[in-house]
Amino acid sequence: MTAITGSTVLRRRADVRYRRIEGEAVVLRQSAAEVLVLNGVGAAVLDLADGLRPVGEWIDALALKYGADRETVARDVLEFAGEAEEAGLLEALPAIPATSGEKDEDGG
Repeated sequence: MTAITGSTVLRRRADVRYRRIEGEAVVLRQSAAEVLVLNGVGAAVLDLADGLRPVGEWIDALALKYGADRETVARDVLEFAGEAEEAGLLEALPAIPATSGEKDEDGG
């Protein structure tokens, strides 16, 4: 399992399909023949897991959408993302190394 942080980029696994039905997401993991039901926030996280945006952007978007405290949203999203990765719904993409001239997160 990957340690999920705000800079982690996640995407839905290739075998994951889902549909929104009455505010919830019905999720099918084809390789495991498993069906899950997620609430609206879980569905929103799946929507955001496009493999392009880091989890920190998801947190910002959801805090804005729901008018919630960013710290609370961050805690919940990071926990859910970790559980979703562990359950095989999401997968982390390899970190892209900083190119010369760019600073890493530590400023170095």
